Amino acid sequence: MPILSNIERRAMEAGRQEGRQEGMQEGMQTGLQQGMLQTARSDVLEVLTVRFNSVPLDLTNRVNQIADIATLKDLHKRAISIGSVAEFEQILDANSPAN
Repeated sequence: MPILSNIERRAMEAGRQEGRQEGMQEGMQTGLQQGMLQTARSDVLEVLTVRFNSVPLDLTNRVNQIADIATLKDLHKRAISIGSVAEFEQILDANSPAN
């Protein structure tokens, strides 16, 4: 086994520390993004529940599958003024990637 100099050991430790820092930052960023997505989904479903008293489970599942913040923000705005759950479902159908 080769003998490492103090400089090499310090360099290796600095590299490990830098790697840990980067990993923590990436994890925090991912967690933040997931939290924002979940909040946006909850906001849409909350407005629909307040306006229409209940939201069908299949509609809840569809909203919870959306992974784009901008789409969820748009749906939130529409949920505020939409006339019925059926109209909201039509909007979801129109914005579905399959269409």
